[in-house]
Amino acid sequence: MDLGSFYRVAELPRFTGKSWLAIALSFISINSCAVAGQSGYSIIESHSLPSELEESSALFCAGKDQIYSINDSGNAPIIFQLSDNGDILSQRSPENVKNKDWEALTADDEFFYVGDIGNNRGTRKNVTIYKFPRDVNVNAKTVNMSLAYEGNNTKANESLNHDFDAEALVAVDDDLVLFSKSWRSDLLNVYLVDKNKGKQKLSANITVEGIPGVITGADYDKMNEQYVLVGYPSKRVGFGDPFMVLLDKNFTLIETIPLPGYGQVEGVCAHPSGQIWFTQESSIFSSSKLVKLKLASHKAT
Repeated sequence: MDLGSFYRVAELPRFTGKSWLAIALSFISINSCAVAGQSGYSIIESHSLPSELEESSALFCAGKDQIYSINDSGNAPIIFQLSDNGDILSQRSPENVKNKDWEALTADDEFFYVGDIGNNRGTRKNVTIYKFPRDVNVNAKTVNMSLAYEGNNTKANESLNHDFDAEALVAVDDDLVLFSKSWRSDLLNVYLVDKNKGKQKLSANITVEGIPGVITGADYDKMNEQYVLVGYPSKRVGFGDPFMVLLDKNFTLIETIPLPGYGQVEGVCAHPSGQIWFTQESSIFSSSKLVKLKLASHKAT
């Protein structure tokens, strides 16, 4: 979710200049804290992202210099291929696609899947997943997969206070796994999406308790057979430390790991090296960046 867009439409409290200064200084202090050596992980390195990716909303890792990211709503429908240092190597705009609110990117051996699934206001009856070949030389039309949530009443939904939003999508075996962004309940709903079906109505296959906020990105770590999720506190939109969540392959909660010192984290991938990489959007408090870390419990190649 682009919080800049949210702040333009939301009703916010009025602060004096001194109040805003105090808030800004507190965030500068937070973001200047050293994060290496936090319990459970260590930071390997961090790279600034180019201005073209200030609103990175997803991350997919396929190997050296095969890192892919996208921007969310208000931006062009482009997939950026990145180097391991976060530099742009190439750009790709699939045919016949729009970026209403791109929030997720994943892939299997043959296809990319882009999740135009952002719905923080709760006004979308249907969201879309775009499916197209990873190989640019394969001449195939983009497939539009239309998804509707069971029980989603757009007239009754309140902005940032409903459970029919999502920003995290992962290709695992024969399924796409969609993780909800549950503003109202903080209960993580897991949906299994058929890769080969055009129109689908989704009902939650699994519900996970104990998540400390909303989920904004996810990947499956094949090496350690677990899901890696990122998010931030749902009751403090854009404020408060983001976190990482580990789920086993059956979606049982293993661990929650705070990420102090970072801002709006929305993209995450389990890199083949055994590291976990994530991207942070730019904001008035911090710049966009690519961060690499090593979890204490993770294997390495």
